[in-house]
Amino acid sequence: MALDHLAVYLSNSCNLACSYCYVAVNQGPAARLDFAAIRRAVDEFAAKVPPERRKVTFLGGEPLLDWPLFVQAARYARATLGPQGVLQTFTNGTLLTPEKVAVLDELGVHCTVSLDGGKKENDLHRVYYKTTERSVYDDAMARLAPLSKANLGVSLVFTAQTVDRLLANVDAFHRMGFGRITFNPELYEDWPEEKIAVMRAVLKGLSRWYRALLDAGVRPPQFQILYAVLEAIENNATDQSWWHDCHNMTLGPDGKYYACDKALSFPVGKAADLRCGEPASGTDWDGRQARLDEPTAFIEAAGEGGGHVFCPIGVVEHARHSGRDPRAALAGFRRVADAFAEGLKDLIARCEGHPAYEELYGRARA
Repeated sequence: MALDHLAVYLSNSCNLACSYCYVAVNQGPAARLDFAAIRRAVDEFAAKVPPERRKVTFLGGEPLLDWPLFVQAARYARATLGPQGVLQTFTNGTLLTPEKVAVLDELGVHCTVSLDGGKKENDLHRVYYKTTERSVYDDAMARLAPLSKANLGVSLVFTAQTVDRLLANVDAFHRMGFGRITFNPELYEDWPEEKIAVMRAVLKGLSRWYRALLDAGVRPPQFQILYAVLEAIENNATDQSWWHDCHNMTLGPDGKYYACDKALSFPVGKAADLRCGEPASGTDWDGRQARLDEPTAFIEAAGEGGGHVFCPIGVVEHARHSGRDPRAALAGFRRVADAFAEGLKDLIARCEGHPAYEELYGRARA
């Protein structure tokens, strides 16, 4: 898989403490990028990737906590990547304002708000750091109220506890006017078989719902997750080992480069073996691949190398660094990821060929 994505983690600070967050926010030493490190990473990335394939994502922690740094970084990235480059960010929504959204629109930054559904589902896992007296859902919705949702995205993480509400929550966000919706299962928890069966049933319903919108002439939300699935289907048709070569270049909040972003699941300095470059020297590309080759060999030896739609390397590395059995973690990941992928493949099969669907997903890039 060719490099096409730079993930920039601006800091490891967040005003939330979501239970499933794969970044070790508010843990260990505080880390914040300086602009010089961001500039070097963007320059290195742009030099390696053609203009039509460039995508940069600003993450955290909460990326809007340091708004001046965010704006400086986004302006530089836009100038360097050019008009074809894709810029995006993911925010918890509690710090959005009309003024900030205007700047995001000016710079062409796709903004996605992380919300897991209604208040009950959202506040089950998404809570404030050091306080339980305020509702994250209520605060985010208050911030979103004056904003047009057409150019905003929303991202849901669903768990075994909340999977039964996935379709209802997607429908609710569609009715609010969000133009882009994406959703993913929480892959690090232990999903009982009965909950995986629920996921399969809910995704069947989601496929029927999406097709019904198309047939009714209603423009459906753009499901961002489908781009990854469509690309994986293409890759699997020609090369089952597409996931051996990561398409992400990852700049951590400490200014160091990492072979896999799951290294950031641990406090700064705790996954140093996954580093692959320093701020002054840039990415060590040979070292990066060597660090990916070890879990790749483990996955292949376990007989789990073929047919992947979602990359399995991160779950193995996360298990190793957290002292869990990587073989068991890989098997659990495969059960959930395959069920999720099959549900999305059903949606694709049900909808492809429809003119509105082709207009949304006929392009190679989001």
